[in-house]
Order: sequence, then structure tokens, then C-alpha cells
Amino acid sequence: MIKNIKISYIYNFLMSFNITSAIWVLYLSHKGLNLIEIGMLESIFHITGFLFEMPTGAIADIWGRKFSIIVGRVLSAVSALLMIFSNSFFGFAISFVISALSFNLNSGSAESMIYDSLKQLDREGEYNKIYGSISFFIEIAQTMAILFGGILSDIRFIYAYILAVCIDMCALSVASYYKEPPIEREKEKKYTLLKQVKESIGVLNAKRIVLLFILLYAFISTIDATIFFYGQKHFENMHFSKTQIAIIFACNGIVSAIFAKYAYAIQNKLKVGKIIILLPFIDVLALVGLAFTTGYVSILAFTLSAIVNGFSGPIFSDYINSFIESQHRATILSFNSLVYSMSMIFFFPFAGFLGESLGLYKTFGIIALAMIPIFTLIICKLKNKIHFTEEDFCK
Repeated sequence: MIKNIKISYIYNFLMSFNITSAIWVLYLSHKGLNLIEIGMLESIFHITGFLFEMPTGAIADIWGRKFSIIVGRVLSAVSALLMIFSNSFFGFAISFVISALSFNLNSGSAESMIYDSLKQLDREGEYNKIYGSISFFIEIAQTMAILFGGILSDIRFIYAYILAVCIDMCALSVASYYKEPPIEREKEKKYTLLKQVKESIGVLNAKRIVLLFILLYAFISTIDATIFFYGQKHFENMHFSKTQIAIIFACNGIVSAIFAKYAYAIQNKLKVGKIIILLPFIDVLALVGLAFTTGYVSILAFTLSAIVNGFSGPIFSDYINSFIESQHRATILSFNSLVYSMSMIFFFPFAGFLGESLGLYKTFGIIALAMIPIFTLIICKLKNKIHFTEEDFCK
């Protein structure tokens, strides 16, 4: 189990070193697809993720986290190979479906592997610190991948996708050293995918606090993703050069990584009640800053979102994991990803429509106004479920 924790640092770094993440739109355009077709492929990706998120989590709970992780890396490599050899919309669509499945298989499994390994060692209390450190390496990997992907695409796109396949094979090799954490089950029960999903939904219904944490984290993550992706165009509209934009994003990646690593220290000093108010407030403040400022002040507003992005991952992961049992962990963590995907399916295109119609300044302001009542409602419901002391929260 100790070995699993060490392996997780290397595996999550390699898994997050997604070198094609910042160039796939340019690559598909280079292959002859128009923006409508590219948008359809992104929709196919999210719809696949939405449909298969909980079933793939159930696979991890029934057949093992290691099995799910390994199959996920194989599918990721297959997806990259299809991107290399495909020359039609249909071929790319298959690649996107397989890529979404690879993400689904990994989304709950890798996190569950860490928590359940610590649980076997009676070290669950260290999860927020360890997961924060792993999140630090994830953020660094993503930042490096953007830079490497850009450099390789300037030379030749295919080199980036060949390297992506090699990285997946390396991650697969590392994952093969995982030791499956033992999970206690009721021996008389025969577990199937459908039963596993139904039981996990029952757990969510019984533990509404978990559902509320998942909803709050999904909306925070959606806001951060929207700021991240549309921020590129926002800074371009302010006449920042591509090099300047790349530097801004790289620096914010480092900021996010630092806050992910030391999230546990802040969590240990602040009670949960303050954290669930503080994070949404900072995100709304970031949106307001982007709506009403320009130049370097807008960069500061953008940085606020990066802080929340780095800090929220380890914190909410710790909160959610502390309330669920091992036999349902991967399925419920997959539901966490499902809610985020569902939020992105509706929210992200809507933000794009507003940006195209009204401009990004007004879009960020409208999103801020819309999120205030949503965040307030979720926080009020959470306040009814938890007491603002660590003793009450741990119960």
C-alpha cells in the first residue's frame, strides 16, 4: 500500500502530461475539419463521458481500480493512434469516444487507489496532504504538456501524437506495479454493474451532504474551466501577444500547482464552513475582475481563478472521500465527474454563445451574477447539513 502511494506520484504525472490538450483543435483544422465539425466532436466527447461515467466507476468498484486504470491507458493510446491515422470525421469521432472512455475509466479509479491504500494503512488523515502533493505534480505536468505540445506542433503535429502514445505506454507500465487495495464486501451479494450503480445512487440519496459537495465542486470547476478556456481569447482581444498569453497561462499553472500542494495546510487552519464560502466568493471576484478590468489587473483576476482551481481539487476530494465507503468509492467519484461533465455540456456552449453575441467582458459579468444565487443556495443547504466545527464535520 505504501508502494501504491509512491507509484501514484509517477502515474498521475504521466497521465496528466497530455501533450495534445492544447493543440487538438489546430490539428483537426489542419486535417481539414471546420469549426462546426470540431465543435461536434467536443460534444461527442462530453456526451460519451456523461453516459459512461458511472458505469466505468462501477467497473472499478467491481473488478478493481488497477484493472480500470490499465484499460484506460490502453484506450488512451488507441485514441491517439486513431488521431494519427484517421482522415475523416467518422474516424475522429471514434477516437473521441474512446478518449472519453479512457478518461471515464481513470476519473474515479486513480483517486480511489490513493484513498483506499491510505485507508489500509490507517492514514486517511494524511490524504489531503498527499493528494495535494500529487495535484501539484498534475498541474506541473499539464503546464509542461502545453509548452511541449506547442513546440512539437510547430515542427510537425504528428510528433506530438506519437509522443502521446509513448507517454501512455509509460503510464501503463507504471500502473502495472499497483497493488489492488482489498475492499470489504457483503459475501452473499452478487455485484453487477447495474446493482453497483443503484447502490451508489442510494448512498448519495442517504448522504445528501456528499451530493451537495459534489454540486458545489462541479460549479466551481466549471467556472474555472470557462475562465481558463475563454481567457485565451479574452487576452487576445486585449492585444496580448501569443507569447505573452503562453507566459500568463504557464505562470498561472505554477500558481495553481503551489496552492494544490499546500491546500492541506490552509484546510487545517480554516474550518469547512469558511472554505465553502471563501472559494465561491473568490471565483465570483475573479469573474467580476475579468468583466470590469483590463491589462495587468485582469491578469490578477485570472490568477484568482487559478488559485481556486489548485486549492479546490484536494480539498473537495478529501471532503467527499471522507463520507463514502470503499465499495462505492470509484462509482461515486465517477458521479462527481459526471456532474461536472453535465455542467460543462450546458454551461460552456452557453458562455460561448454569450461571448460571441455580447463580448467576453459582459459574458464574465453575466456569469458572475448568475452564479451568486446558485452558490448561495448550495452553501445554505450545506450549512444545514454540517456544523462549523471540525468535530461535527468529521461525524
